[in-house]
Amino acid sequence: MPNPDLMRAAIVVTNPQDWTAQALLASFARKGMDPIFLNFSDLSATISNSSSSRFRCAGVDLLDLDALVVRDMGKSGANDVSFRIETLQALMDSGVPVINPPKAIARAANKFATSLALQNADVPTLKTFVTTSFSEAKTALQDFGKAVSKPLFGFKGKGIMLLEDGIAADLSRLESIIKAEGLVYLQEFIHLDNPRDIRAFVVNGRVQGAIYRNAPPGQWISNLARGGRPTACSLSAELEGLAGRAAEVVGAVYCGVDLLETPQGLSVIEVNGTPSGKGIFEALGVDVTAAIAEHVHQNCYLRGR
Repeated sequence: MPNPDLMRAAIVVTNPQDWTAQALLASFARKGMDPIFLNFSDLSATISNSSSSRFRCAGVDLLDLDALVVRDMGKSGANDVSFRIETLQALMDSGVPVINPPKAIARAANKFATSLALQNADVPTLKTFVTTSFSEAKTALQDFGKAVSKPLFGFKGKGIMLLEDGIAADLSRLESIIKAEGLVYLQEFIHLDNPRDIRAFVVNGRVQGAIYRNAPPGQWISNLARGGRPTACSLSAELEGLAGRAAEVVGAVYCGVDLLETPQGLSVIEVNGTPSGKGIFEALGVDVTAAIAEHVHQNCYLRGR
């Protein structure tokens, strides 16, 4: 039974054994909260003219929560994700704090939306081309020479391909991507002698720590889920400034900001609105969930007392 004297916080997660979910649970408990896990595969909404809207998940009335923190939205199709995002927005409109805000989750999940927002805010980012036309895509690949194709809503490095102009097999892959996905998202390829990128973890505008994600030997994809190895990355004013600005542009309370070292300086590649904190903990010993719990306690609980 929930304790009515404690803050009622829910963590939305698919796998309760996920490292970040377990760390959030422990950090919330240490702040005197009463956290529970919810899986949005059990989400439901009732809309009626005779009463207020109701939102439930696994028997829990979501409007009774003091805060809801999204670790991951779960696997879903276009209809499902729209329902989940709109439900989060309805909860916010009803006064339930949602972290991250649904608009931030949606913007970060959509690589085109993120790239456009970064460019509009003058945050350095890689040259990007998005099209629904195979002809336009071929021309863009000619201009790039080499380009990285990414799924618009991809995660954990899945579906990433390196395409090179003039290679018949790569042109065939390019055409297949457009046929299967309806469009292609291309970013310029930056050659690095030691392929790696930087993941900075931001909470409430502050960089909690940063790591290099080093690609496995002979590979160029550095995502930890694809075998990348985390090592410590020293913070600089440039890194902290860009990561903080990227988080602000997306509207995220907490996020992972991915950056690449280029000849012109650091560039933001992506922003992850539901990031794992495991890599930074392994490399630095920093538990970023403590900062998330502190934010929730200060801004979603004490402020309402």
